[in-house]
Amino acid sequence: MAFKIVFLIILIFTFSWCYNNINIEDFTKENITEQIKKEKTINTVQKAREKRYQEAERAMQNY
Repeated sequence: MAFKIVFLIILIFTFSWCYNNINIEDFTKENITEQIKKEKTINTVQKAREKRYQEAERAMQNY
């Protein structure tokens, strides 16, 4: 019996936390595609930085 009560309390707590913290509107197709575009842009910028850094290191080693 105690296990059922504890399980019910955990279930209610989990549901209420999810209800307050997860926004269903974030999972629309438009928002997901926009997030993917942002992540691709961030990845492109990071790769460009790494490439410039590596080129600078090579230039310093050759000098």
